[in-house]
Amino acid sequence: MRTFHLAMAVIALLLAGTVAAQNLPRYYKDADFQRTGRVDSVQIEAQRIVIDDVAYSISSNLIVHSPRAYSVPVSNLKVGTLVGYKMLNQSSRLIGEIWLLPNDYNDRARRRR
Repeated sequence: MRTFHLAMAVIALLLAGTVAAQNLPRYYKDADFQRTGRVDSVQIEAQRIVIDDVAYSISSNLIVHSPRAYSVPVSNLKVGTLVGYKMLNQSSRLIGEIWLLPNDYNDRARRRR
């Protein structure tokens, strides 16, 4: 059990270092988004978004995070933007949170396969 805790601490430090090296705000360090990808299409009125050719629904309570502010309007989602996202419900592909990421963001572990 002690080895597990040590391994988790090392992973947390590595992730924190990645976020810090990319000049992202502290609240990105704690981001628990599941995947990353590029926005292909946004239909705010229809509560739909397409990321890496996969269509998702977006929650009516969607939170969009930006490197400049903890929460920004959904209208900040633009085609071509690199994002991290967290789904509320995997089976229905319902997204509850989105993080706007810099173009040079690199986290292969969260890329959609």
